[in-house]
Amino acid sequence: MRKSRIFAAAVLAVALAVLSYRIGPTEIAAQIANLRTVLPIVLLAGVIRLLLQTRAWWTALCAEGIHVPKSRLLGIRLASQAAGYLAALGPVVSEPAKLALLRNPAGMAAAAPATLVETGTYWFTTVVLGLVGACAGALLIADRQAVLAAVAVFSVALALLVSRRSFLPPLVRAVGPRAPGWLRSAELAERRIRSFRERHPQAARRVVALDSLAQLVTLAEVATVLWTVGLRVSILEVLVIEATGRMVKILGSLVPGRLGVDEGGAAASFALLGLSPAAGLMLAVARRVRDLLWCTAGIVWVARPGSHGPVAPGVSSQVSLCMEER
Repeated sequence: MRKSRIFAAAVLAVALAVLSYRIGPTEIAAQIANLRTVLPIVLLAGVIRLLLQTRAWWTALCAEGIHVPKSRLLGIRLASQAAGYLAALGPVVSEPAKLALLRNPAGMAAAAPATLVETGTYWFTTVVLGLVGACAGALLIADRQAVLAAVAVFSVALALLVSRRSFLPPLVRAVGPRAPGWLRSAELAERRIRSFRERHPQAARRVVALDSLAQLVTLAEVATVLWTVGLRVSILEVLVIEATGRMVKILGSLVPGRLGVDEGGAAASFALLGLSPAAGLMLAVARRVRDLLWCTAGIVWVARPGSHGPVAPGVSSQVSLCMEER
């Protein structure tokens, strides 16, 4: 599997080189020169999104009675993103990394529901935005097959995320008394995840609002970058660009860091809209630089002294703030 991933990454790197050659080195160089202006915009949008997602995670944890300083949650999020970025199937790696780095005194199982609720909410808002963008593509893109494929992918993902069907309880009942402890713990965690909205309605609404706002920041980032480099785009075009980016992330999740996948997808989405593919490549490179900076910050946070120590159950100021949130 490791050799297959290395081979896939090499093939994608070669494909990216071929794509760059076909776009034209001169046009690419002209767009890359805009990075000095674009990169601060991308970094600022990334910081705002990180803060919003961290606040949403903190809100969910507080609702479950787990009190962790926001600064620590921010470091954990950066570190888990670094772990996911450097591995294939990033979310499969990053979510367990969050729970491991959290080091909740009550155990990982206690923090799992709130953590997965926030992650699931962010993915829900991501898929909704992707589906809206795919539908917008029907008005702007002539390739109907590509549009229908995108709508189908996002529709299936949305159906899975909003499904109220429980998966683990039937399995536990089928296994019966022989069900291992970890499976029963997972069943309990699933029940707590699915009941989070009923148990903490106010916190659930705030998590949805914060993650939705983070998605709007992403749209504002794309629009601001393109307007800065002189491309006048509509909100529909911005939605299509972001929907394509989300499709690429889903399809390229097997490739560590999605090397070459993000850049090729961005160039293709711009070309489909009649925009300069080099501009899409420039946006992807700016986001790549930001991701690498986030990875570096996460690794530095993990390596610093004291980052692995257990979190105390409650600093008085943190507890009072959490109680206010609840």
